[in-house]
Amino acid sequence: MRVVKVLQAAVFALAGIVAQPAVAESDIGFSDQQTMRTVDVFDFGVNECAKVDLVYRIDCLRQTYSQTVRVISKASVYWEAEVALTRVNRGLYSFVRANTDSDRGRERVNGGRIKAVTEASLPQAIQLYMAAADRAAEVMRGGSKVEADYFGPIADAVEASKSLLQ
Repeated sequence: MRVVKVLQAAVFALAGIVAQPAVAESDIGFSDQQTMRTVDVFDFGVNECAKVDLVYRIDCLRQTYSQTVRVISKASVYWEAEVALTRVNRGLYSFVRANTDSDRGRERVNGGRIKAVTEASLPQAIQLYMAAADRAAEVMRGGSKVEADYFGPIADAVEASKSLLQ
């Protein structure tokens, strides 16, 4: 009788272990609220960027990515999306730094001061942004199904922001 009870306990324990993969693919740590807050911050920044001259938009977008990264960094499960957005931010930062138009002043947008890039560098800036945005969206959609579900709206917002420079 004791052997039967031990075997029953072992079967019950094994059943719990077999069910674990379903939990591993769950959305633990992800939330629709975090995703939407991230998208809202990003979309607000992009809408503010639409109000400035084209030469200021690259730095404005950089500022938008920086603000979005600050929001998303509070949730560790969003790490891959954070890294993808940070890469865009850093690329834009380097570009703006190397191509700042010193003849134009700074403008205040969305709580920060942005710089203009030179008119001559705009085609290169646009090309850089398009490629970086595509790469970020691809990374955010390239993870697990759960990540793709939660990162998808962020990737959509990033791709939609490309129209700002077209």
